[in-house]
Amino acid sequence: MFNNQEKERKMNRCRAIFIPVVLCLIMMVFSNAGFAEEPPMKDRNRSHIELDPDNTGTYAGDAGKDNYIGNCSPCHGMTGKGDGPLADTLGEGIKPRNLSDANLLSARTDEFLFKVVKSGGIAVGFSESMPSWKETFTDAEIKQIVHYVRKNICKCEYNDKK
Repeated sequence: MFNNQEKERKMNRCRAIFIPVVLCLIMMVFSNAGFAEEPPMKDRNRSHIELDPDNTGTYAGDAGKDNYIGNCSPCHGMTGKGDGPLADTLGEGIKPRNLSDANLLSARTDEFLFKVVKSGGIAVGFSESMPSWKETFTDAEIKQIVHYVRKNICKCEYNDKK
């Protein structure tokens, strides 16, 4: 009887060690199961340097769009009409600008729009609800956002005749 109890204890110790070891091995083997292959580095790293290697701020691709959608659309909305999900949270009587208004934006220079994005609304006499993005974006990225707004939101350019 003593041998049976001792055998039972040894078996329990073996199980206590064996089961966690097997589970760890299974987890290690299957830890990448179900995940797609990582995209190439160029597709993952969408830095402004990669998208605009000369740092001219004139890249017409997705950089401005991505930054607009991620940071501007919560207030200005996807189409720039000032109807984003946070538009009603800016304070009483404060609404984001309608960036799709070609008449309004064609009267504003790219430099003015750049200053609003970089330094915030207060820098140009607008509401402080429009934050400064100078800590978030490089100058080139801000130029890309302005370019995106001009080409895809208001579909307008500065018209100095107004």
